[in-house]
Amino acid sequence: MKELREEFLQFIKSYGVIGVAIGIVMGQAVAKIITVIVEGLVMPVLEVLLPGNKWQEAVLHLWRINFKIGLIIAAFIDFFIISAVVFLFFKYILKVNPESKK
Repeated sequence: MKELREEFLQFIKSYGVIGVAIGIVMGQAVAKIITVIVEGLVMPVLEVLLPGNKWQEAVLHLWRINFKIGLIIAAFIDFFIISAVVFLFFKYILKVNPESKK
């Protein structure tokens, strides 16, 4: 049993499992912040610009199937905004690398 414990600890140390876990937790925290920004700042502006205040509730009726097209559009908008924020964040982080300032 001691051998299995030592092998497990070696696995955690050698493969950066702790770093990945920290990255996941930080990523979830950043995702929450970005989601609040999107829902609190961006979506109200889009609701004013787009026709009708309830565009996220738009439904496309085909035969007996109701496609919630408004939710799909909102998800794509969320994805592109979150992607842009993450891109700009990492672009800034890579630019401010302290090792490159010698």
